[in-house]
Formats: sequence, C-alpha cells, structure tokens
Amino acid sequence: MATLPQAERLLWLASLAVRVRERSPPAGDILWQELREVARGCRLALAPAIRAEHGDVDPAYALALLEVPRERFVRPEDIERSSDDTPLPLDDEGSATISAPHAYALMFRLLGLKQGDDVVELGTGSGYGAALAAFVTGREVRTFEIDPALCALARKALVGSGPVTGIHADAVESALDWGQALKVCVTFAVTRVPQAWLKALPEGGRLVVPVGDDAQHQRLILIEREQGRIVRSDHGAVRYVRNRSQR
Repeated sequence: MATLPQAERLLWLASLAVRVRERSPPAGDILWQELREVARGCRLALAPAIRAEHGDVDPAYALALLEVPRERFVRPEDIERSSDDTPLPLDDEGSATISAPHAYALMFRLLGLKQGDDVVELGTGSGYGAALAAFVTGREVRTFEIDPALCALARKALVGSGPVTGIHADAVESALDWGQALKVCVTFAVTRVPQAWLKALPEGGRLVVPVGDDAQHQRLILIEREQGRIVRSDHGAVRYVRNRSQR
C-alpha cells in the first residue's frame, strides 16, 4: 500500500466506498476489512499534509490520525473523503459536523494531551474525536452529546475503538459529571463560556473551546486554572458548529 501513489489509493478507496453503499454489508464483512486497509493507506499522507499546512504534529497525535478509522465516523456518502483534512457534514442541515483532522491535533496540543490523561469531550458528534483522544491517552474518555440520534450513531461507530463512554446529555450542564478530569475539549462554539464549566475546572486543568457570536467571528480559547486563577489565551480564528443547547 505504501508504494502506491496517493492518487491510486484514493481511487481504490472511492471504488470501495461505492460498493459499501450498494451492498450495505455488516461491519465485520470482508469488504469493510478491505476498506479499512485502503483508507488507512490513504491516511499515510495526512500527518505530513497537516505539518506542511499547520505546523508540527506530536507523534502520538499523528499515530492516532493514522490508526483511528475515520471512514467509520463519516456518512456513507462521504467515505471517499474520509482521509481528507477537511470537516464533513453529519446531517443535511449542517448543524453537526465531523471536524477536520488538524482541528483535533490543534486542540490536543493546546490541552497537552498525553498518555494516561483523564479527558472529557463536550460534543460527541459521530465519536471521531473521542476515539482519537482514547487512542492518545489509553484512558476512558467521557463524551457528551445533546442529539440522541448522533449519540446512538457514535456509540455504534465507537464499538472497538477503545475506552469511550458516550453520554446523551446537554454538555452545557455536564460539569457535575466531569469527575476530576484535567483536560476538557469542546467541539462546538459558545457565545460565552458557561460559569459552571469554569467552576468545575480543577487546579491545573485545561479547557479548550471555540468562542464567538457567529461562524465568522469565532476564536479558539484555551482556559487554564493556575493557582486558583482562570487564565485565558487566544489561539486564532476557527469555525465550528454552534451550541444547540437551550441553556
């Protein structure tokens, strides 16, 4: 696979995606096994492309991006694009997306995510981010999703992806269920950071969250608790789906 040109790998992936959509085989089918191998081959170019466009990628994150099968977490019609460094829709309305792979690498870098960390994710989507975090940390990831259909989709997609607990709940009101997690990753944009999140962040904790009134004016904010104080830093413009909570 590694000796094939990327263009040929992508054509192979596209042909397999068509067959999967036509046949709708069960997850363990040999066609899915072939698809997984070819999709992984297509992702060999992903980390180098991210490095060229966005800067250095931690080796642990690069390995997660290679080994976690993103094709399982996208819609069937988007399988051939699963190895692209681009966000993809999870519904027809655009109210939910799977973020571009580089976005997770950036969030993990800001969190300082590493082996053994206890991490919480707010906004499960299809489960891809939680699968990446579980791969990096080797620990259970608790992830909260407000949409019951997406939560059910994620639980199905996450089978076999490591220790992830998908929780159907309003992430805005989830702080009491974070336990002592020091790392919190938010995958949707809020107008302002809820006070409950700030209060729940323990000493030494880090929370990364997109903040902004609309998609054109969002900033990625890192929040840290240092010696009892909340410290914020701005890490550039981003574009995420909006918070769907009524809180």
